[in-house]
Formats: sequence, structure tokens, C-alpha cells
Amino acid sequence: MEQDLADLNKQAVAAARDYMGAVAWPTAVFALLTVALYVVNAGLYAAGWMPLLPAVLICGALTFFSYTPLHEAVHDNINGRNEKLKWLNDLCGYIVAPLIWVSYSSHRTEHFTHHRFTNQGDKDPDFMLSSVRNGLHAFVVYSVKFLWVQNTFYVKGGAWAKASMRERATYVAEIVFAIGWRVAFFAWLPSWETGVFLLAGFFLGALFTVYWFAYRPHYPYDNPARYRNTSSLVMPWWMKPVEWFWLGQNIHSIHHLFPRVPFYRYHVLHRRIEPIMRAHGTPIVGIFSRKPIPAAPSRDMT
Repeated sequence: MEQDLADLNKQAVAAARDYMGAVAWPTAVFALLTVALYVVNAGLYAAGWMPLLPAVLICGALTFFSYTPLHEAVHDNINGRNEKLKWLNDLCGYIVAPLIWVSYSSHRTEHFTHHRFTNQGDKDPDFMLSSVRNGLHAFVVYSVKFLWVQNTFYVKGGAWAKASMRERATYVAEIVFAIGWRVAFFAWLPSWETGVFLLAGFFLGALFTVYWFAYRPHYPYDNPARYRNTSSLVMPWWMKPVEWFWLGQNIHSIHHLFPRVPFYRYHVLHRRIEPIMRAHGTPIVGIFSRKPIPAAPSRDMT
């Protein structure tokens, strides 16, 4: 049985290689477009041409969108195997990071630790989110703590002690800029509405990201094994627009299996290796019920 699973894993690895290594131009364009729209939205609000409520909602959506290119940049998925374009990968990471208010330098260190120790309570820095199940208050408290860890892990995780002066300066500059531009915007346009725009827009997108990107795919946080430490959350057909908005991140199991596969390739790879994932016991469950979804070749997961 173990040999059979090992052979199936080799097949999955071979399939995944078909989707790795290319320069992810769609992600680079998405990163630039997200930042541009964020700036335009803030400018329209400041000019009085965008009412507060839609400005907050757009800010929240773009804050959520910003995390995907940040996440891809952390894994070097934008430049792929092209080391000459590493600068583009890092540029995308640095420009979207201030939107989600997460340091690119710190998140790289934290996120790799999460991947190495997924669901191991004493080692996985994301494991604190397992407490979100305790209700709304726990969700808010641990989400804020989680965001704090994303920014401070660079120091607490030991990267600071090994970093060069340039790397330390870059990390500090990221933190200062993420806070500074918001302070400057408020100072330029001081009002309670501006405070709501800045804070409500951020928390709307950030909390959505924490819940649907980090918490739900790993719930119930009880299995650290590869193939079983992350879920595929299957949506009903009528929720396809939500799945598109979610950028396909509901198939988070693919990312933990093969982190170098770009996010827009998750679904096609999932379709190819779904029988292998099922053989290994990957949770493929309904997004709301969390009940196992039976294999159905006719089910469209795109």
C-alpha cells in the first residue's frame, strides 16, 4: 500500500512539473493592476468623486487581491526558473505588501516556516488561527495577532540576527512605509470618513484574507501530514463568481503540495491529480458543510 502511494505521488510530482517554472506574467500584471486600481480608488475618494461606502468596499477587495501576488512572490513563482527576472518577482512583492500591511521580508520568513511545520502547534506560526473556531471575538483577536506575527516574525523568527544591514534597512523601510503612507493620507485629508476609509477598507480585506485564505483551508488543524494538512474547498456551481473573486484559492491543497505552481494553475492540476489526492486522503469537502465531496468526473471544478 505504501509503495502504491509512493508511486502515485511520483505521478503527481510529474504532473505538477508541467505547470512550474514559466514566468508568471499574469501574476505580474495582476500585481501592477491591483496597485494602480488601489491608487485610483484612493485618489477618487480624496477628490470627492467616490462615496465612502463604495470606496471602502473597493479598498477591501483590492486589499484581499494584493495578498495573492505577495504570496506568489514569496515563493518566487513570478520569475519561475528565470533568475534574471528575480527583480520583477521581488518588485511585485514589495509593491503589493503595503496594501495588505504585511512586510514582504517578514512574510517570506514566516510563510516558509508555516509550510515546513504546517499544523504543528508548537512550530507552525499560523497555528494560532485554530482558535478562530471559538467564535467572533476569537476571530477578531487572533486575526489581529496573526497579522502582527506576519510583520514581526522577521525579528522573532531569527532572520534579523542573520540579515545584512541592507536587508535590515529594507525590512524597516517596509514597516515605515506601510504605516507612513496611511498617516500621510490622513494628515492630508483629516476626517472621521478618511479614518473609516483607511481602517475599514484594510480590515475588510485583511480579515477576509485571514479567514478564507489561512484559516478555512487548514481547519481543523489536526493533521500535519502531506496531502492531508490542507483542504480543497469545493463550491457549488452557483458560487462560481465568488470562486473567481477568491482567485481559486479555495483549492489550497494544491499550493501546499506544490508551492511552485502559480495560483491560476491550481484548478487544472487539481483535476489531473484529484484521484491521487483522494488516494492519499486529501480532504476534498464542501465549502460550508465540510462534508466529503464524492468523486464525480463530470463535476466541473474550473
